[in-house]
Amino acid sequence: MTKNFVLTLIMISTVGLATVSCSKAEGDPAYTEQSLSSDGDSQATSENSETAQSDSEDIVEHIHEEYGTINTDIQELGCVKATTKQESFVEQGLTKKDQFLAQCAEKTGNSAWCNQLVRPNPSSYNKFSCTYGSEQEHILVHPDEWTWQYPIAAVNIIKDLEAKGITVSMIYNWWRPEPYNKNVGGAAGRHPYGTSVDVRFSSNSMANVAFKELCKMRKAGRLRAIGHYGSASLHIGVGDKTANTWGKYCN
Repeated sequence: MTKNFVLTLIMISTVGLATVSCSKAEGDPAYTEQSLSSDGDSQATSENSETAQSDSEDIVEHIHEEYGTINTDIQELGCVKATTKQESFVEQGLTKKDQFLAQCAEKTGNSAWCNQLVRPNPSSYNKFSCTYGSEQEHILVHPDEWTWQYPIAAVNIIKDLEAKGITVSMIYNWWRPEPYNKNVGGAAGRHPYGTSVDVRFSSNSMANVAFKELCKMRKAGRLRAIGHYGSASLHIGVGDKTANTWGKYCN
């Protein structure tokens, strides 16, 4: 047994333990989910359970992103490669990048945040390359133009947060198509549909302030879902199918 092989086994074991630790968020009382249908009624218990499970996967992804990406050698062992059809869908979106950016600029007063929408999470670059190949441009634009309203609305929400003195550091995770979304451990029912974005604020306390403001916007109907990851990052689900909050309740 070679030294490199032993080291690889140790690293795989370490990542496995870290994943188990991250997954404990699902059963933690701090991650109790609040689910609402579009008319404000509680949804079925079975749907709540499925959503709680998928959202806990999104929490796992953010915990990994906050503290760095998994070692490239380990990551590639479990990486799902994109099919030719999936790659073509991504390429189709790339041809519309300038069109999307122009529309975003027009509807947000030339906000600089538009440029960050088309760039996947920098912390997941290795997983992106593993999914699509190292030659693939690190840009994602959903080719279905009807989805563009959601990230553009999110930029305007972020601008309103900034107007209240809330400091935003980064926007990421607009569209995460499969299997890239699976490779980063994301929930299946949100980012793959291009209905939401994730936002990283300057600090955990700033994210808490932003969460309160987003709850007010949610009550007013400007967004449908909010995810609180217990860090400086929040999920803003402008058009998410499941209208809920997780990680923290809106008062």
